[in-house]
Amino acid sequence: MDITTTAGPGPGHAVMKLAGELDISTVGDIRAALAAAVTAYRQVVIDLGDLAFCDCSGIGALVAAKNSAARRGTHLTVRNIPDHLARLLHITGTPLATPGTSLNIGGAAHHVPQGTAA
Repeated sequence: MDITTTAGPGPGHAVMKLAGELDISTVGDIRAALAAAVTAYRQVVIDLGDLAFCDCSGIGALVAAKNSAARRGTHLTVRNIPDHLARLLHITGTPLATPGTSLNIGGAAHHVPQGTAA
């Protein structure tokens, strides 16, 4: 599992790109990196475009990051959710965005309106 964090495009912004397999063997590092990002930055983008696999522990880490961001007032955007993960999230009813945030599923942007969950 590769994690690349890039500061920018502006102050207080970061883009985290996750690549490879997010599973029980890699989730500890991902949890720590996501927790650090939502603490250090006001806007965080998590790019999942190169995520080959994600098990339930990985989904848990992403949801934990979403919840932590919401508590801190950090704007969290999840983009390029692979179709296999989007389908699993839909089937299980697992939200990855808080109301008012953005998702990018399969290359198409979707805004999550206030009062709803994705």
